[in-house]
Amino acid sequence: MDQEDHICKNCAYFRQHYVKLGWSYREIKFGHCVYPRLKIREAGAKACTHYKQREHTTSATT
Repeated sequence: MDQEDHICKNCAYFRQHYVKLGWSYREIKFGHCVYPRLKIREAGAKACTHYKQREHTTSATT
């Protein structure tokens, strides 16, 4: 994985924020980091020194 992929959105500690639009939810560019303490982050921001690669899982949607 390239260093350019080390952004908050790809980190295991990042929690994405969403807004409800009608009957669905849309991802927004903000979220928050839960390690080592709670802090607001932009999804595309350069990751900090606590970066840990998120394990991607496939969802079973039909």
